[in-house]
Amino acid sequence: MTSLSDRLKALGVQLGAKNLQPAPRRVEFPIESVVGGEAQQTEFGEAFLVERFIPADELHGAKTLRFPAAIDKLAIWAADNRVALFPPERFLFLDTESTGLWGSGTLAFLVGLGRFEGGGFRQKQYFLREPIEERAMLEALNRLVSPEDALVTFNGKSFDLPLLHSRYLTNGAQQPFRGLPHLDLLHLARRLWKDFLPSRALGDLEVQLLGIRRSQEDIPGWMIPQIYIDYLHTGDARPLAGVFYHNSMDVLSMASLLNYLASKLAAPLDEAAHHSELYAIGRLYVDLGFAEDAIQIFRSTLSMDLPKDVHYRLVESLGYLFRRRGDYEAALQLWEQAAAEGQVYAHVEIAKYYEHRARDYTAALRYTHNAIEVIEAARTPGYERAYWQPLLEHRLARLERKLANCRD
Repeated sequence: MTSLSDRLKALGVQLGAKNLQPAPRRVEFPIESVVGGEAQQTEFGEAFLVERFIPADELHGAKTLRFPAAIDKLAIWAADNRVALFPPERFLFLDTESTGLWGSGTLAFLVGLGRFEGGGFRQKQYFLREPIEERAMLEALNRLVSPEDALVTFNGKSFDLPLLHSRYLTNGAQQPFRGLPHLDLLHLARRLWKDFLPSRALGDLEVQLLGIRRSQEDIPGWMIPQIYIDYLHTGDARPLAGVFYHNSMDVLSMASLLNYLASKLAAPLDEAAHHSELYAIGRLYVDLGFAEDAIQIFRSTLSMDLPKDVHYRLVESLGYLFRRRGDYEAALQLWEQAAAEGQVYAHVEIAKYYEHRARDYTAALRYTHNAIEVIEAARTPGYERAYWQPLLEHRLARLERKLANCRD
């Protein structure tokens, strides 16, 4: 009796996967014909690379690409002194394009890198023609990245680096980015411009700050994962031209933004600036330990035509800085001005000064009563009243006891 497999063979049916040919793919427009590039040989196969050099005199937006003249304050902000010591050619600008939010299965199918070098800026883009080339691409990145490099990204701490770490781990490869100094420009952009600009996305910062206008070739970021998936199914790489352009612009704009940010932090008063930007830089200076520079910024900003709420915040910040350095004369002048404008904190600061430094309990009691009158006004928000009421009542009781003891 013949077996089922014998009967299937007699009908010409092939059993098993051996000798099966892969399904044909349309490759009328391979990636090489769309963006150029070449295959780099690694011990794990080929890694596809597109390379471009931007001369130093070529404009990117309103200005040429150049490394910041001073980067010391950015180094302090990053809490990594190595940043200030590295030469320009050791800064590596990094951006990835991925297949989307697939968890551990997400691929970084395009990795764009840029680096300053003699005479300009060199950009490299590694692309996965097929997912099977991932190990080779990771090896090519290993060759490119040095332990003496510093990374510059835009949201790289939350997205690009975790994605690449995951891909190196999945492939059992040693990843080259761990431990490198890292400037993630998104976090600084959010801090400086959250009250000034409606959006801190890189594409919007290009337009609003850097004078950069992308061409119609650009692809919206949300479309990029599907374009790559379609390419894997069809072999038609033509839509990927816009993805390469998008990634290239992101890397170039990071280089421009680094220079813009470093220049702003190095000399914030050298050029005209919006008051909210100056205020944000002043507050950052305070956190970085540059209180005297912050005072100069706040004073300069106070001379501008300001909305009332901004004026109040500036006066409050400046008063606290004067108090911190022991200049109570300057602080009192600001607090008196703020108290006349109905600011509760100013009455409290003056009361504290008279109680603890001048030992004038009568004056301290007067300003405490004034503060209570302000918060009892109908226009005082409930949350503000809930915060100040118990503190002021406690202060009032203490001052009355001290005055009673003085009379005794």
